[in-house]
Amino acid sequence: MASPAGIPGHEGARDQLLSHLRRLDPWQLEDFKLGLQCPELLPAGARWIPWADLRAAGPADLLCLLEECYPGRRAWEAALRVFQNLRLSSLCERLRAELHGVRFQHELRLCKGACLQCGQVEMSQMGRLQDPNQEEPAALEETAHRRRYRERLRTRILALWDRTPWPEDHIYLRDVTQREHAELRGLLQPRGAGAPPLTVLLEGAAGVGKTTLATKLVLHWAEGVLFRGRFSYVFYISGHQLAELGDTSFAGLLALDWPDSQVPVEELRAHPERLLFVIDGAEEVILGSDGSASRPSADWYQELPAASILVRLLKRELVPEATLLVTAGPPGGRALRRLLLSPCCVGIPGFTEGDRREYLRRFLGDPDVAEEAWRRMRGSETLVRSCAAPLACWAVCAGLKRQLAASPASAPAPGAPTPTSLYARLFCSLLAEAEPGLRAGSSAGQWRAFCSLAAEGLWLAAFTFAGDALERRRLEAPFIDGLLRLQILRRVSDCEHCVTFAHRSFQEFFGALFYVLRGSRGSLGGVPRHQEMRRWLNHAFADANPYWRQTVRFFFGLLGTDLAGQLEEALGCQMYPGAADELLDWAEELERCGAVSAHFDFLWLFQCLHETQDENLARRVLNHLPEADLDIQGCEHLRVSSFCLKHCQKLRKLRLSVSCDLEKKRTSGLGTPEMRAADFQMHQWEDICSVFCSGNLIELDLSNSKLSTASMMRLCLNLGNPRCRLQKLAWKSVSPVEGLRKLGLLLHGNRHLTHLDLSSNILRAAVSPGVFKMLGHSACSLKYLWLESCGLSAEVCHQLFMELGRNSSLRFLSLADNNLSHVELERLREPPGTATCALKELSLEKGNLSAAACEALASLLTSTPRLTRLCLGLNPLGNEGVRLLCGSLTWPACVLQRLELWWCLLGAPSCRHLSDALCRSRSLTHLNLRKNHLGDGGVKLLCAALGRAYCTLQSLNLSHCSLTVAGCCELAYALKRNGHLKILDVGNNAVQDEGVRELCSVLKSPSCVLQTLGLEKDLCSAVSAELEKLHEKGCSLRVTSQWDFNDPEERWWW
Repeated sequence: MASPAGIPGHEGARDQLLSHLRRLDPWQLEDFKLGLQCPELLPAGARWIPWADLRAAGPADLLCLLEECYPGRRAWEAALRVFQNLRLSSLCERLRAELHGVRFQHELRLCKGACLQCGQVEMSQMGRLQDPNQEEPAALEETAHRRRYRERLRTRILALWDRTPWPEDHIYLRDVTQREHAELRGLLQPRGAGAPPLTVLLEGAAGVGKTTLATKLVLHWAEGVLFRGRFSYVFYISGHQLAELGDTSFAGLLALDWPDSQVPVEELRAHPERLLFVIDGAEEVILGSDGSASRPSADWYQELPAASILVRLLKRELVPEATLLVTAGPPGGRALRRLLLSPCCVGIPGFTEGDRREYLRRFLGDPDVAEEAWRRMRGSETLVRSCAAPLACWAVCAGLKRQLAASPASAPAPGAPTPTSLYARLFCSLLAEAEPGLRAGSSAGQWRAFCSLAAEGLWLAAFTFAGDALERRRLEAPFIDGLLRLQILRRVSDCEHCVTFAHRSFQEFFGALFYVLRGSRGSLGGVPRHQEMRRWLNHAFADANPYWRQTVRFFFGLLGTDLAGQLEEALGCQMYPGAADELLDWAEELERCGAVSAHFDFLWLFQCLHETQDENLARRVLNHLPEADLDIQGCEHLRVSSFCLKHCQKLRKLRLSVSCDLEKKRTSGLGTPEMRAADFQMHQWEDICSVFCSGNLIELDLSNSKLSTASMMRLCLNLGNPRCRLQKLAWKSVSPVEGLRKLGLLLHGNRHLTHLDLSSNILRAAVSPGVFKMLGHSACSLKYLWLESCGLSAEVCHQLFMELGRNSSLRFLSLADNNLSHVELERLREPPGTATCALKELSLEKGNLSAAACEALASLLTSTPRLTRLCLGLNPLGNEGVRLLCGSLTWPACVLQRLELWWCLLGAPSCRHLSDALCRSRSLTHLNLRKNHLGDGGVKLLCAALGRAYCTLQSLNLSHCSLTVAGCCELAYALKRNGHLKILDVGNNAVQDEGVRELCSVLKSPSCVLQTLGLEKDLCSAVSAELEKLHEKGCSLRVTSQWDFNDPEERWWW
């Protein structure tokens, strides 16, 4: 599913916690989920996560549940407590280090020409960092050469700022405040004694102010305002400059800023803890394999490529005790986190929403015009978010100003302007005012070369272009000078003869434009252009790579005929009419190759198609979409989903989670803009619901949706439409719960629905009759029903059992995670004199069932003639409960094949009863006993039955059962005489290599038919050589520590 974009620092922490969860093997992941069900392991007052949601969750979904129930630090604290309970000591140490300030995320707010605005509360969260308002140490005694160095550094920074141009009408929101110095001090305050040297990684989108912050800190030191008592020397290393250097030494690199080029190396080495290295734009330097793989060295005079010098500095090989401040944009942040040792990641989001609104008001001047422009902007959350960077905010405001000027008397547009339309209008108007050399006709070839340069830079993650790159593209100096004057390009202040785009989004726009211009040659030279296009489309959607998102959005927007015509006229370049057809070819290939998967970014595809404003193109692309997974979290998501879903006529599977309140603004008076907007949203919701009646949709998941009364009514009306042919419906945790009453009435007599999941809804007595009544209808075809974590009472269960007595279709019923201790389970038995009950599988796991309930369960096994699977996991049945159950397993009327008794507080005595049942039962083929303290004694009792030739058991799960080598010996002896057992799991037991070898030795026996052996990952590696020898002799045994949850034969264990 698609994930919302977040603050870069926050995303780094999220990725880190997700990586920890992904390191867990299946047993550990299961234990982690079970740990989240233990109140003593969770933070005080923590919200309960329903077992129905936890059980099927993978690592990514599990993280989403943690973040939803335990925001911020609490998710990390909860994870740490569960990891401690699992005794994962190394993982706990890493998590504890990250939790205590090594990688805390701190939001900073930075405005151009303004100061850092990070609240005192956030800074105080840096754990062992000192109070930023405390007194600085006394200034260090200053020598003459240090003073000259400070003066030279100050001159350099001021020159950098002077050479950084800004548009004439750019707005500077605020000046430096007194608070800035305290906040900058707090950013680099030292940790406590014994803590590692400080490394701060400043992350943020392009243009939000990372360089401004870094250079401002350096300038304040050079002017003697900050850190004079903390740092003897501060070095500013520019990635732009470093990328242009050839081979150099570390001492030579530092000498670039030294007044006389004689760096006092011995003085610097004498007090490395007093050095601060500010490395700005580190991602601009290509971190080659030679640099990253070279041997560690602390030699300051060794000549190496500049990239290798930087890698050694970042890895603390050259100056281990120094303080590092590193800035990085999204492309390089993740790679840098792998290089840096224990970085403190600081996210810089840029302008707040209030800043953006104030910028727009001051830019447009007229308050009424500004309010109308803001209303249009608010319709596009992506557009508002893009204005976090000051220059991007200027571009959007300038485009809006020109759009409003072009239609001053027109009625307010119902939708928001698209980013592509604003950028196209801005650049077209700039070119209309430019000198003739940039206008259409005379410079068409130059524009094609320029767009090719932009696209090539995106492929190579190159955002600075030296003179030779411009010459290679045959870009002429007058053309480049014209782009510099228009603020489309700007000089790189610390790299002579280098240029860069004024903002990253400008490069993305012209890079996208390259793929809609006429021509076939790719930007990289070797690959045709349409193949390049397919590659970044796959990166953006199939791989959900955020790097290409904005480029792809611009590409889709430029496919619109209106924008293409405007740009064709402004640039004098012919557009390629076949670009849309190539997009359709890509969509067809996706369908043909089955590339649409759980990782596919469906919502972003919808946003990009909405960018085209071309419903015909959207229909043609979406005609190839077989499934979709959407999280609608705001007005923009609602709008783009409405635009696209109505065209998904071949959609067969849809997961749709809605969390935007469609009635939030309907309290205003009739005819007001708010009321009109709410009505428009309801029309959009109707468009979304229309896909349910396409006749092709067979699977719908609406789990975790929060709807209004009116939107619930519209939804149910469409589900009850005769053209709705749904076969599978998931309705987990959908509010309001009262909607279930309406849903039950609509599904009454439905002949198509076979799967219904109503888990995680609290089914009270007032709601449940309407839901259960459909089960007794003669036309009911329901085969699978989930009612997990529904808070079922004895009264509600009685209503359910009554209706089931009249049902002849239901094959599977799950009542897991409900308190069933007072429920009369014997009522599930088939009524005397009838033969209608078709129930085959019953799940009662985590039902608070004790031995007292087992008598009713035993009776159920002999009175339900088709029941083949019973799951009683996570119930405190104990040995006595198993004794009662096993009594019925030997009856001829019992046809049970699969019995799950995992984590039922069983001991060795229960194995005596199970062994007797295994000897006498002719139907039981699968037995799951994991997470019970059976020990070697219990296994010995089980093996007494396994060794009998008439024991028909085919699958046995003994993971987490306290087995040792002795237990493996018993199993090996039994397997020699067993001709039925095909699957055996002994993972998470102290069986060691010797025990595994005992089991493997049995494979040589002709009577052993074992096909799959479950072990821990390290034991799998330990016996790999022995298994290879067996495979060479024809043995087909599969040894695994990973179970395939898509395989029904393996999924049932979990």
